[in-house]
Amino acid sequence: MSTLAGWLDCPIGEIPVGTVLSRMVGAVPLGRDNPHTRSTSTEALATSAPEAKGQHSATDALWAAIVGQPRWITPELAALAGREGHAQALRQAYRTHGADLFRHLRGSFAIAVIDRLARRLLLAVDRLGIETLCWSGPQSGGVVFGSTTDIVRAHPGVASSVSEQAVFNYLYFGISPSPGTIYREHRKLLPAQYLLYEQGRAQNGFYWEMPYREPTGKRVSKLTQELMRSLRGAVVRATGTRDPASLGAFLSGGLDSSTVAGLLSERTRGHAKTFTIGFSHDQYDEVQYAEVAARHFGSEHHNYYLTPEDVAAALTMVARAFDEPFGNSSVVPAYYCAKLASEQGVKLMLAGDGGDEIFAGNSRYVDQQILGLYSQIPSGMRTYLIEPIVMGLPGLDHWTIGGKARRYIRRARLAMPERMETGNFYGSAVLSEVFTAEALSAIDPDDPLANLREAYKRTRSGSTLHRMLHLDLKITLADNDLRKVTGACHMAGVEVAYPFLDDDVVEFSAEVPASLLIRGMNRRWFFKHAIRDFLPKETLAKKKHGFGMPYMEWPRENRRLREIAVDCADGLKGRGYLRPDFLQTMVEDESGTYDALVWDIMMLELWFRERAAATHAASDSKVVA
Repeated sequence: MSTLAGWLDCPIGEIPVGTVLSRMVGAVPLGRDNPHTRSTSTEALATSAPEAKGQHSATDALWAAIVGQPRWITPELAALAGREGHAQALRQAYRTHGADLFRHLRGSFAIAVIDRLARRLLLAVDRLGIETLCWSGPQSGGVVFGSTTDIVRAHPGVASSVSEQAVFNYLYFGISPSPGTIYREHRKLLPAQYLLYEQGRAQNGFYWEMPYREPTGKRVSKLTQELMRSLRGAVVRATGTRDPASLGAFLSGGLDSSTVAGLLSERTRGHAKTFTIGFSHDQYDEVQYAEVAARHFGSEHHNYYLTPEDVAAALTMVARAFDEPFGNSSVVPAYYCAKLASEQGVKLMLAGDGGDEIFAGNSRYVDQQILGLYSQIPSGMRTYLIEPIVMGLPGLDHWTIGGKARRYIRRARLAMPERMETGNFYGSAVLSEVFTAEALSAIDPDDPLANLREAYKRTRSGSTLHRMLHLDLKITLADNDLRKVTGACHMAGVEVAYPFLDDDVVEFSAEVPASLLIRGMNRRWFFKHAIRDFLPKETLAKKKHGFGMPYMEWPRENRRLREIAVDCADGLKGRGYLRPDFLQTMVEDESGTYDALVWDIMMLELWFRERAAATHAASDSKVVA
């Protein structure tokens, strides 16, 4: 994992620049308890005054750093990157094009450019948010930036206080959604977003947007050819000239992972390695589907059966590895899958993430399409006929069909994207029974919905499906699943690439009409049609699952996980966010009402403990120094 760190115009007092940079670089968790984690390289830039020195020549007025897997589409810049590295290409692109350089840059990347003569700082991340970049504007002035909040908070001029709103947002989503962070003073760049700081002011903007187009006029057969060509090109670009023996793929047995595994096998002429996690719970286990795909493509396949003991052993490591509390439980099976790959000599894993968000693979897209049909009924009929009968007739809830009809109307009457959140506990609970009075006074319950509305509406397409996909590219993919898989691979010491998020594939997906993405009530219709001759029929018929694990059942069934959950709930009681009686009720409940909440609570408290331990260790090292 490579990271960025640095600042512009942010005073550091008498502390040497190199010391501050070392602290920031040292804030990246290297998994001291994990032998699979390899070293982290960091690009560092810094200037607090005109004469300040970072890791670059003091006579050089332009500093530039870039991490990730960038791709220059301008031949001159691509050639320069090949000769002298991507940082030199970035410097040249900035000299020639300024902040318009992104027209020439593709791939996954995070960049930082400091123009010392102009006192200007440019930060940005790639179109899909595969790489991350955080920043803070301290009261003393300037901007401090880093790939993680841990890096930013290591700068002596930056305050880092956990806000009540951030805790609420974490519990609502299970992650800390961008542009906010768990810290009041820190921000994250969104996908395709840049930050430009000059003359003491910072401003954000987007250099790219998803180019949804309706319709394209292309035949389905033509679109099918273009899909396979773009996916094959994505796998070629992701693997480059690497040794086939060092390549592997996550394989859950679903459409996306099977497609990626198949293309990797095709690329390596049958020498690909594939990896799957199994479970003793039949409803979660997908080994049989993964093995069907592995046999079909002739990959060297490996399975690992995850146990509750494995989960308990990984919890602290996960809390340490993530710079913000992270509640997606499937990070644990993803880690053990990547760890198994590392043990087999794999250096780069290919993942199928992103396919659902560009080709409409999530069931909620069809659910919302069904709910949207209600608005097509004439308003007069809805207002004066249907609703008075369905909502007003006494005793209708006692009939199964009557109860369903009422629930349907209640949801259908809500605006998008709010109606997607009707099942969220923290959106429907009486918050005064969950949060302390002090915490609740500092919480805006509408803030999570405002976050969803911003991403949902920030697209020129008027299609409800396109807007849902656009929202998921941000909240489901960039904020959640990419952080999960990238973090899991970092913990295991392997790199990861996402062929479905290759720029060519993503731009192609925007050309597929919404009417083909979902046909009738069949989600992923076009994608399934396009790959019907590539995947085995069992894969095409399989229901969507992924690397989910029994995170609700195991804390109740396994003594060790139960003890950790109770201990974490006890720890949170003293932090002032959640009511102690709510936490006690949650861990004592045997009905399953709060099962979905326990994991998030557990990971929040473990994260607090790991950050406290890291801060204490840093303080001790400063004293020794």
